[in-house]
Amino acid sequence: MFDAHCHLTYPGLRELLPKVLEEAKGQMRGIVTSAFPFDKEKKRGFEDALEALSLSQRYQGLVFVTMGLHPVQVHEMGDDEIELYKELVERNAGAIVGIGEIGLDRFWVKDEEEYSRSRKVFLEMLELAEKIRKPVVIHSRKAEEEVVEMLSSFKLEEKVLMHSFTGNMTAAKKALDMGFYFSVNYKIKDTKNMRKIAKSFPLERILTETDAPFLSPSGGVNTPLNVRAVIEEVAELRGMSFEEVDEVTTQNAFMFYGVSTTGRR
Repeated sequence: MFDAHCHLTYPGLRELLPKVLEEAKGQMRGIVTSAFPFDKEKKRGFEDALEALSLSQRYQGLVFVTMGLHPVQVHEMGDDEIELYKELVERNAGAIVGIGEIGLDRFWVKDEEEYSRSRKVFLEMLELAEKIRKPVVIHSRKAEEEVVEMLSSFKLEEKVLMHSFTGNMTAAKKALDMGFYFSVNYKIKDTKNMRKIAKSFPLERILTETDAPFLSPSGGVNTPLNVRAVIEEVAELRGMSFEEVDEVTTQNAFMFYGVSTTGRR
């Protein structure tokens, strides 16, 4: 099993990590944690990102890191702070497997001036991804068509993962035609378009994720091990065995993030 996107250092899950990761060692082939400049507790100094990088060193071959800048966080940071964070990402290019999650959000970001600034920062992060040759993990809530259009002008080719995509199928099919991947999570249970993607898109373009500590199948704090429930749902939708779906989606994750089947970059 492979969890292609979660937040191990986010409050709630962070406190459970020793137990969670020890259990994961025997059952999972990879966990990608998305690091942000800071978490909901607003601890500055890029503590969240540095903690994630440290985790990947302690759990080499199991935990991998993407460094992102969530569109909701953009308005909480000054221009100088964003520049410093981009420099941190570039300095750690060899230690990360991607940039993300990055993107746009019209669900939470209502102010047009703030949205415009988040769009500018999104473009800057895409430029950085091109520069350091890293795949990107995309957040596009209620802004899917605009995000896909923006991505079309970059030479990222098959190195784009549409994380937790719930937008319309027109945008989804355009992204698929452009060679993008999609990661599905437990929203698959009640989100029509995510179910359509999981059922009808080529399995070779699907990754599984938990978005832990969010979107728990049973309520409470989600953990990477619950990716099992996502794989089960995909298998049921496609009329395939758990093992078949698990093998293909795990290989997809290895390929997308550029890690080998032994968990090495």
